[in-house]
Amino acid sequence: MVQRLLAILTDEKRYRGFTRLAFHGLLIVGIFLLIFSAYIPWFLYPAAPLNFEFMTYAGPILRDSLCVIVQYYMLVYLVKHYAPRPLVLVPGLAVYYFVLFTCYYYASYAVKHYFGLPDDYTGSLNHFERMPFWKALSHPATFFHLMFIIERAFYPLAARLLIEIYRRQVRNLRLEKQYTRLELDFLKSQINPHFLFNVLNSVYALTEEDNPRAARIVEQLSGMMRYSLYETSGTLVQLDKELTFIRDYIGLEQLRTAKRLQLEAVFPEQVDDRLQIAPFILITFVENAFKHGVHNTTRKSWVKLDLTLTNDSLTMIISNQKTENAPEQTGGIGLVNVRKRLGALYPGHELTVREEARAYHIYLKIRLTKTVRASDTQRHPHAVA
Repeated sequence: MVQRLLAILTDEKRYRGFTRLAFHGLLIVGIFLLIFSAYIPWFLYPAAPLNFEFMTYAGPILRDSLCVIVQYYMLVYLVKHYAPRPLVLVPGLAVYYFVLFTCYYYASYAVKHYFGLPDDYTGSLNHFERMPFWKALSHPATFFHLMFIIERAFYPLAARLLIEIYRRQVRNLRLEKQYTRLELDFLKSQINPHFLFNVLNSVYALTEEDNPRAARIVEQLSGMMRYSLYETSGTLVQLDKELTFIRDYIGLEQLRTAKRLQLEAVFPEQVDDRLQIAPFILITFVENAFKHGVHNTTRKSWVKLDLTLTNDSLTMIISNQKTENAPEQTGGIGLVNVRKRLGALYPGHELTVREEARAYHIYLKIRLTKTVRASDTQRHPHAVA
């Protein structure tokens, strides 16, 4: 039963909707039971007889449970979204403490005046009743009264932490299996590209003298394959090599479409060889521009590509003609995958896809990685200190 529950919690497809609501409902019930267990000694074994109605006993349990639930979800939200950003996390913790105090202060007032409890065993009811809101907030004893609630919140937080650790272990195992399977598939797929690469070299040797134009096409295609096979195995590649790959691809598309393509392509004049980019992160947008703007029509069409480099920021603006029979451009698998890669590799990127009546426009801006040369570290040793 426990393994089945953990399997549901770690499965993102199953842990949603009513299943997620049921888990949070079970968590809230657990918090109520936790607070109730803390009050059992006071209820059953009091120092002096307590002849209160059931509603009076329920007052402090409801108050403490409400405050624990509020601070649990606040702490989970703060840690989940702002843990890597201490400049935001610290003010967020201050807001958390203020909200917790406000909840506890007014709930204590309700427990005394609406539930009929003179005071609880910590003395917090009379403590808050003697002071106005802002004076109680800054009073040193207030923190010690809240310590009971803050302490109780660590139990559901510890349970959440254990579940999150288990989730990450399961995800890592799944990723390792996927990586192993992809690696095997990649090794298997190496056979055909190597064979085709060798055939292209042979075709180039045969056509070099008789048909120079065909030889140039084969040479461009061979260069693109060499880049794909041997230079993109790492996470990043040099930007100038990636731009050369895009130029060769555009050159082949121009040869295919002959005179019916009106192309405007602007590339950076000078590219710092220290700038690196994720391989094939841009080519999907270029391919889609030709696929949806040129290949689906026999009429004249146009594609515009503008790549601008400012320091370590690369901006790509690409537009293409929208043909009548073109499939939906914004929902293709290629664009879905490249969006995921951009989100993982360039979290601060800017991507805008705009569709008009007769054109598609894509705007992309990413911040590139710049490697440090050994000579630079020798000239400026303080830069890496």
